Amino acid sequence: MEEQRLAEIHQAFSQNHNLPNKILNLALSLITSPFSSYSTLSSLLDTLTICLQNPASDHTNHHRVLSLVSSLSHHHPHFRHQIITIVRAFIYLPSTPSSSLHYALSVLLSANTKLNFPPGSTETTDPLADESLFLSLCFGQSVAARCILLRNVSKFCVRPSVLLPVLLGFTRDPYPKIREVALDGLVELSNCIMVEDQSLIESCYFRAVELLLDCDDPVRRSAVRTVSEWGRLLVAFNQDQSKKECSDAVFIQLCSMVRDMDMKIRVVAFDALGKIRMVSEDILLQTLSKRTLPKIKEDRYYGQFTAKLPKISGAAFAFVHGLEDEFHEVRRSACHSLCMLTAFSTEFARQAVNIVMDMLNDDSVVVRLQALETVRYMAISDHLMVEETILHRFLGTLLDRNDSIRSAARNTLQSMKLQNLAMFRLGLNSLMKNLEFYPQDEADLFFILFKLGRTHGKFVGSIIRDVFHELEPSFDGKLGFDNARTVALLVLGISASVSFERQICTVPPQIFSYAVTELGRISRALSDVVNQNSLLAYLSHCSRFTVVSASEFFKGEEPALQLEQSDFLLCQKSNESSEAYLTSPLLDYLANLHDRVTSCVKIVLRKISDIWRLIELGCMGEVIQTLRNWKEEFSKLTNYSPQTVGILAFTSKYIHVIKLLGKVWSHILPSGNLRYHGMGVLEVLLGKIDERLQEMWYRFTGLSREEELHLLEIMLLSCVLRISYLETCNFDASLKKICTIISRVENLCKEGAIELSNFVIDLQKLLSDIGNSSYGVFENVHLLRKSLKCFSPRQIVLSGEIKHLEAELNVHDNDFQNPLPFVSGLPVGIPFEITLYNLTPEKRLWLTMSVDGNSTQFVFLDLHEFGGCDEIMKFTFVAPFYGTPRVKYFSLKVRIAMECLSEGVRLFNYCEGPKRELIFLCKENEVHLSTPIK
Repeated sequence: MEEQRLAEIHQAFSQNHNLPNKILNLALSLITSPFSSYSTLSSLLDTLTICLQNPASDHTNHHRVLSLVSSLSHHHPHFRHQIITIVRAFIYLPSTPSSSLHYALSVLLSANTKLNFPPGSTETTDPLADESLFLSLCFGQSVAARCILLRNVSKFCVRPSVLLPVLLGFTRDPYPKIREVALDGLVELSNCIMVEDQSLIESCYFRAVELLLDCDDPVRRSAVRTVSEWGRLLVAFNQDQSKKECSDAVFIQLCSMVRDMDMKIRVVAFDALGKIRMVSEDILLQTLSKRTLPKIKEDRYYGQFTAKLPKISGAAFAFVHGLEDEFHEVRRSACHSLCMLTAFSTEFARQAVNIVMDMLNDDSVVVRLQALETVRYMAISDHLMVEETILHRFLGTLLDRNDSIRSAARNTLQSMKLQNLAMFRLGLNSLMKNLEFYPQDEADLFFILFKLGRTHGKFVGSIIRDVFHELEPSFDGKLGFDNARTVALLVLGISASVSFERQICTVPPQIFSYAVTELGRISRALSDVVNQNSLLAYLSHCSRFTVVSASEFFKGEEPALQLEQSDFLLCQKSNESSEAYLTSPLLDYLANLHDRVTSCVKIVLRKISDIWRLIELGCMGEVIQTLRNWKEEFSKLTNYSPQTVGILAFTSKYIHVIKLLGKVWSHILPSGNLRYHGMGVLEVLLGKIDERLQEMWYRFTGLSREEELHLLEIMLLSCVLRISYLETCNFDASLKKICTIISRVENLCKEGAIELSNFVIDLQKLLSDIGNSSYGVFENVHLLRKSLKCFSPRQIVLSGEIKHLEAELNVHDNDFQNPLPFVSGLPVGIPFEITLYNLTPEKRLWLTMSVDGNSTQFVFLDLHEFGGCDEIMKFTFVAPFYGTPRVKYFSLKVRIAMECLSEGVRLFNYCEGPKRELIFLCKENEVHLSTPIK
């Protein structure tokens, strides 16, 4: 039967006439049949090949034959290599009509996709490895074939040095579809190659900028994406201040497209704005204002990035236009971009929150959900200042008809930091109304109440005292726990006993007894943090106390309540009685006992290695909260010993560094939620880590070799993270810094007979491999990234001799209402009262003074002139300020800084100022000056 069908097919194809549908269906049945033999299919393929290679064949048959060849490739993969060779030969035939080329290319690309050749493969059967095939077809007559080629540039093994000019040239093609796919090809190419020629990057970027004015909508849409991606490369190529100016220019250029007539272009423009990683605060604020702000009144944005600069007015009111757009897709995209950009400026977030609150009343559910996500992101990033008016507008979403909106609103409320009891009570009442109107939300609402109570434990005690009468049995001894509100209050009471806040929170023990009667209902709601047996044991134990707090339960025995891992870490059983003081809310009682304070510090430092394991597992929320609580607890302690002051200050800064590293780790974990994160946020976090480490290195004396070694290893970790995950990082400069730090680590280890850590040893090997290899930057970055798995914090024990270098600066009786007199244009003397702590005369101190952040004047403080070398030095110093502006009133920003005299720090070229980098020793003070009233 197969032979008969095959003979009939062969006869029909050999006649070179238009193939009837009967023959085509017959051939297709042989291809799709699972019972067709290999020889039959091979003979059929030979017949199809003869038809394609026969110059006399009817050109109208090519499409049908190629369709059969494509089906054969799909159903029988073992023929794909042969099919690719056949189709490629067909493309090269001089007799092949241009109308058939795009069909042949479609078959070729489909077959090649299924072959999965590795990058750089030298497989001779891969026809797409031939660069000439791509170029000859690109410049051929067939527009359809050219379009297919440009849309699939990544599937061709064409050298980037050849492909980039070809794509750039086709952006000027007269056909809009070709211009569109050429721009898309540039976008795809920007993500897989490294361009080191700035002029080439600028050519691609500015060509895309020109096409933003194209008359075809799809071309403009692709141009926006190209401006975004090549603008990112242009920003990365620039250095220092030019980088920021370039990023601002790209941002303004994209803002000019948010008013485009095409809805899809507006969506793409806002999506691109959300990917920007560096923007000046003034320009961000301009996007929320109709009028040009005073600080940026120029018609154009000036800077070192001078070619084809966009107008600053293009950014005016950009986000307000987007959030008021008639299409919900645009409003959602604008809201998401706004969410990403709030990480760069607290002031921008403060002004944007009012606009976002208006979006909570949007007609579209997806827009309201995105608005809630934006508010939640601002709260998580500590950029949301919750005011009562804002809270009133937000709480209405808890009564929304949509289940998803209510759930998102509850999660957002749980992330907020409510400032006072009145606001907490307002939020609690709204949750109770949510429970009353939508009882189906009970389980999730109980869980949110539990988490809200843990972060606001200081307010829960007052609430419980006020509503305790609602929880007590009636006169006939019956418990009214059928009411969901009553059970919600019991959950709130339980949450206070395990609050993160280490303050005494008195919870009547009856609360825990009553909660036992609703054990199943409560345990279902809290199943994510505690199982039913542990909850029962905890409630039974706590009901025996007269006044219940977390410390009474966790003191001296294994906790029954297995909360999240970081809580268990705090509450685990200890063989040393001093460890009980770590989780006790009565830490303030230990302030006068120096040995107790030192003991608590040692306990915290021992816990850091355990905390780090949780960070690596991704348990970030509770870990960061725990570290923050430790730091706040140490800040409350009053100390009378200089040694204790230094230890506590060093430990607080160290805890802050670990918290920042935890946030960085949440960005780079494979399972991290990248919706809330951007590379700009990561760069800010790494910048803060470097700043804190520099403070710890220069502002503390008496560190042991082990402590210095640990700080250097964290510096190495920061450098590796910066190289591995920041595309804007200068690879060579960072690598040089790593080598310098490793050299210092090696010297310290030799002096103290200390073993190198696995992290440092691994880095040494990698640096040796990088130095001896011919790898490119991308491969070297990938090698360095592997070393992160070896890092683990060293166990450090503070020596107790640490001293904190500090300064206090004050101008007696000076404020806005009592300014110092001055004469405009003439120098003025400012009497400062200065207090220095632990600073020796050998330190080089400078007084920095500036007006409105402009040029800074430096005044050297020669400590030899003031005499004495006590731990505390007080004196009065009259500093001259020469740059008095020609105004009636101005304020002067003043700080005391210390010059870093060690090697490896940046040098400055101030004529009469510090020659090396400065470390500030006090907070910025403001001095008010005014001309005398005549």
